Amino acid sequence: MNSFLKKIAKTAYNLGDHNDPLNAVLAIAIFKGINRPIFTMMDKESDPKTKKYAAFREGLTEVIAALTYVATNKALVGPLTKFLHKKTGGHEGRIKNALEFVCVCLSAVCIIPAVCNIALNPVMNGVQKLQNKKAGKGSVSKLDIKETVVDEKPAAMHALPERTVVAGPNSLLTGLQLKYTQNIGGNMKVGG
Repeated sequence: MNSFLKKIAKTAYNLGDHNDPLNAVLAIAIFKGINRPIFTMMDKESDPKTKKYAAFREGLTEVIAALTYVATNKALVGPLTKFLHKKTGGHEGRIKNALEFVCVCLSAVCIIPAVCNIALNPVMNGVQKLQNKKAGKGSVSKLDIKETVVDEKPAAMHALPERTVVAGPNSLLTGLQLKYTQNIGGNMKVGG
């Protein structure tokens, strides 16, 4: 039992000495890339084609995220650390840690959404074409999303008399809720 505890302690010390933001976000991206598609596929009420599409897209998004984190870290941290160390004379390790954190934030806020916007649609269309070729179809079938038609008439709007004043801390909200009723019955239907 002692050797097992020593291995845990050594692992903890190593992680503490070499812990940087890139390790944390890569671990998160890996777990999300595995678990999100699994939980999407476990949904028993969804259409199987829709589930497969969504699961593949979620997994691909996390692969793009992990690759983007690594690429921005490798491309920016080293050169910027050397440059700032020469210019400021600051502690190189602290500059590197700060730049790793900035690169992770920059990737999450700007670069990953931009790369996903550019890359996901062509990749998903290519996968769709490959699936259609395997099935013997010549054209690309799109996911059919339709809004269901509700036959009932929308609820009439009831207005408050002009001189009614609602007072209190939520007076605006209460006044709007009394003035307009909800339109019940607008669903979305996915699939055929």
